[in-house]
Amino acid sequence: MKIVDLSPPQATINALILALSLAAIPHIIYQPVWVGMTFVIMISWRLLHHWKDWPLPAASRWLKVLHNGTALLTIVMLFAQFGLTIGRDAGAALLTMMLAFKVVEIRSLRDYYLSCFLGFFVVITNFFYSQSVFMVVLMLIVVIGLGYCLLSVNSQVSALNIKQRLWLSSKMVLQATPMMLFLFVLFPRISGPIWGLPQDANANQSAQMTEQLTLGELPPSQGTTGINDQIQMGKISQLIQSDAIAFRVKFTDNDKPAPSELYWRGPVLWKTNGTVWSPIAEKKIDSSKPNIQVSGDAYNYQMTLEPHNKKWLFALDFPTQLPTSLSTYINTDGQLNSNEAIKQRTQYSLISSPSYTFNASSDPNLHAALQLPENKHTKTRALAHEWQQQSATPQQYIDTVLAFFTNDGFVYSLSPPALRGDTVDQFLFTTKEGFCEHYAASFTVLMRAAGIPARIVTGYQGGDINPVDNILTVRQRDAHAWSEVWLPGQGWVRIDPTAAVSHQRIEQGIGQLLPPGRQSPAMLGNHSQLVAAWNSLKNNWNAFNTAWDMWVVSFGPERQLELLSKLGMNNPNWKKMIVVLTILFVLTGLIMTLSIWFKRSPNDPAVALYQQFCKKLARAGITKADYEGPQDFAQRAQMVLPNYQQQIDSITNLFTTWRYRQQDDQTLASLREEVKAFNPKH
Repeated sequence: MKIVDLSPPQATINALILALSLAAIPHIIYQPVWVGMTFVIMISWRLLHHWKDWPLPAASRWLKVLHNGTALLTIVMLFAQFGLTIGRDAGAALLTMMLAFKVVEIRSLRDYYLSCFLGFFVVITNFFYSQSVFMVVLMLIVVIGLGYCLLSVNSQVSALNIKQRLWLSSKMVLQATPMMLFLFVLFPRISGPIWGLPQDANANQSAQMTEQLTLGELPPSQGTTGINDQIQMGKISQLIQSDAIAFRVKFTDNDKPAPSELYWRGPVLWKTNGTVWSPIAEKKIDSSKPNIQVSGDAYNYQMTLEPHNKKWLFALDFPTQLPTSLSTYINTDGQLNSNEAIKQRTQYSLISSPSYTFNASSDPNLHAALQLPENKHTKTRALAHEWQQQSATPQQYIDTVLAFFTNDGFVYSLSPPALRGDTVDQFLFTTKEGFCEHYAASFTVLMRAAGIPARIVTGYQGGDINPVDNILTVRQRDAHAWSEVWLPGQGWVRIDPTAAVSHQRIEQGIGQLLPPGRQSPAMLGNHSQLVAAWNSLKNNWNAFNTAWDMWVVSFGPERQLELLSKLGMNNPNWKKMIVVLTILFVLTGLIMTLSIWFKRSPNDPAVALYQQFCKKLARAGITKADYEGPQDFAQRAQMVLPNYQQQIDSITNLFTTWRYRQQDDQTLASLREEVKAFNPKH
């Protein structure tokens, strides 16, 4: 018998196109422009076939050649764009193109089913790029839509209306949710990103973390905040503040330092060529351990660090106890590092004390802290020499420099003028307008010119505390640079020249210096109640998003063990979790089996008896079709079993009488007796 593969209705094809388009939208955003354009063209071709009766590739040989040739061209372009390396971006782009070209080919149910299943794969690949709440909601809608599409071509379900099919698809997703949650919580976790390929673990961070500058150096007139191991003055004409999260901090018992003490230490910069500042290579630096003496209050806190593909970690200046969950070390200049690059969201606990002395007696790398390029900063050197002659002590000289920044017309600006030539001289004597990197670099040059060892420390300063969950969020816009000078008997002392110009930046955070439109929508104006409502809504959303990131996206081995311990599982390990999962699978299977059994067991006693009658006929080789009514089935059975015509007719009449005419005890009793006595033999 030849199987006829019928073409699905156009309405279901349109529904499938809608679902697949929603699934592909994130890929169109993340992928090269030509990938999105090709997808839109192919989908439009298919829609124009429906609206304007445009021919499809199968209509003619030339259209088929055009279709296949374009598909081959996209493969060539994919190789040209991504090379032969298999990875996230190349694989996602190839899958998107396969889906686009397949939609144009849909003629049969086979093509329809294949497009649906490709859509499920596209849904999965979207989580390689984002695991946000919005992405989850969007993909959930897509999954329900794809389920609707599959149900629409099912012969037993297609008769249902649109609302009923959508509800059935949603119900199927809801039924699968408990098992999904069990697997999510109990399935043994491994260290690494939940969604992502190893070589792509940090691919989506390029827009957040720059590769050139501490505060971001992009093409002219553009910049973004971020931390790296270099800074360069004079290359940013406009600083665009980024709200991307750098890390989150949860202080134990909500005991946290004052905002002015929130210095999150990162890379330390020693070398300069007059423009660019960079660290000393580890092989060229004395690797002796730093001598740190702490005093005063200590703060316990947990860091949740976003991936940045570097080895450095951030810590409240200065950490007194290293994380136990990571393999870490502190190098000679006080920078906390991991032995592995941070390619996934990472959590670690620390203890820090803001009061400390750092290498008070000596430092083996002081010579590097005095280096200045020859024939650079002529005016700055002359000014430093003049002030040095007037200062009796290094501290008096430092106070003179800070007073210069405070009283001589310097301005803290997020959009300073571009610098050319000798950037330090131009900044100190001409523009006098800049942000932290300008002040840190110029201050460090003034120190070194006077023979005072100095270096630049980069990291973050401040952060925003959320009153809902008391979690401090440090964003890329909080990126900061300050100076450290070495004084005999005191060691390395933090001096932030930015505070001499703008104490609001240090005490209140960068958020207070942003335009009003960045703090709340401009449409709210000065209405205090509306602004308060907006801030409350924003804080609650941020708290929810933080919980989502920490308990869902970052649900790794540590979080899993923590949760299982809270649920009462003592000393959880993978063997215990496998046992629990096995028990849950067995119980779930048993419950599903029983539910199906009871669901299939009819409540109507006449129906149950008639089903027994049909089973006896099936054993005799006569199976009732789903579309057959009782009378039609009886006629067919009588033709096959002529010796049982009277019994078949009597049982059928009794059943239809009970079912459709009169329900009385006598009829039911007669039906029960005749079905019991009916034992046909073929």
